[in-house]
Amino acid sequence: MSGQLAIDGGRPVRSTPLPGAYPGATIIGEDEKRAVCEVLDRRSPFRYYGPDPAYTVNELEQAVASLIGIEHAVGVTSGTAALIVALRALGVGPGDEVIVPAATFYGCVNAVVACQAVPIFADLDETVSISAESVERIITPRTRAVMVVHWRGAAADLQPLLAVGARHGIPILEDCAQSFGAKYHGRLVGGFGDINIFSFQMNKVISAGEGGMVVTNDPALHQRAVACQDQGTPRKSEGADLPPFFGENYRMSELTAAVLLEQVKKLDRLRAHVRHLGGIIRESVSDFPGVCARPLADPAGDAGVSPGFVFATAELCAWVRKALAAEGVPIKFPYSGVPVYMHVAILHKRMWHDGLSPWDSRVYTGAADYGPGLCPRAEELMPRVCEYHLSMDWTEQDAQDIAAGLRKVMQAVPSELLAAAPVG
Repeated sequence: MSGQLAIDGGRPVRSTPLPGAYPGATIIGEDEKRAVCEVLDRRSPFRYYGPDPAYTVNELEQAVASLIGIEHAVGVTSGTAALIVALRALGVGPGDEVIVPAATFYGCVNAVVACQAVPIFADLDETVSISAESVERIITPRTRAVMVVHWRGAAADLQPLLAVGARHGIPILEDCAQSFGAKYHGRLVGGFGDINIFSFQMNKVISAGEGGMVVTNDPALHQRAVACQDQGTPRKSEGADLPPFFGENYRMSELTAAVLLEQVKKLDRLRAHVRHLGGIIRESVSDFPGVCARPLADPAGDAGVSPGFVFATAELCAWVRKALAAEGVPIKFPYSGVPVYMHVAILHKRMWHDGLSPWDSRVYTGAADYGPGLCPRAEELMPRVCEYHLSMDWTEQDAQDIAAGLRKVMQAVPSELLAAAPVG
């Protein structure tokens, strides 16, 4: 499409709002209703006992483990709960460091602090995922785990990260919260690390509104995870011989599991739909300077829910965002275009109390200062990354409208904005 831009008084590409995101929620239907009603009819929404339990959480755990190709799974209340359980299963605690990517949801950082450990931020690679080179550079004797976030439906480049972990004897925790159903070299994410997690919150690939899962091939880590989600109480039915310890309640409800069991069955249909639409959107910029589709470690494994773009400069990105909004096809910054450590609570290390914190020198012997300059690549890259969020509510026409808007806007980019460094 050509013609005068809407910001200059021209006719916009689209006059009606784009559909919302929430991929999993948009496939909720009669199957989920039936499954929830069955739990309610049994009057047994608790996972371990009741008048007539169906043990739906157990069934979901088996289904997810089988799908991922891993031995053990533990259902929990949320993705953040899954991270806390996984970290505690690894023994993460006071004085320890956990490496996390500079681009992620702040729940990842909250989980580390909930374990009374210190988050250490690794810089990004060109895929906007955690960089193995950066991870290796910031490992210290206090490093207890590396959290690899599979960002926005696509796998991080796992091979070099797993190699770093193996070289240093440090566990890898795959955070697959945003990427259920994504693959890396033909295998689903969540099957590579020592212990891994998923989220089923409202924004996620499949959803019950909330919910999470911890998966592992290690029976000892599985036993610890079971206890960590159940008040620190080992369950003999899980074969645990652990002594009890202090813990909290992160148990998944049978109602949550009932919804998710039906969602898992719809994964292939959802993934095929959004991948098709994402392909239309990404291809639209293939011939324009100053922009490229977000590079992926494994394009064939992309779950497809968030087609993204990288612009040559932050200035160009800002101009394109303004122009696309006027065309009725607005594009979004991930996480406001800044690294997670710029979130005010993290930046200032604000706790819920005024007592001992994970950074206190009586507990922690390292140095962890947050602020501008910490991860230069992330700070330079994130203001020029944008994305769309797709769901089953999106049609091919919606994708075509975005493609038309992108082509129209990129054709009209002022020459001075293109006289910049190449993308990457």
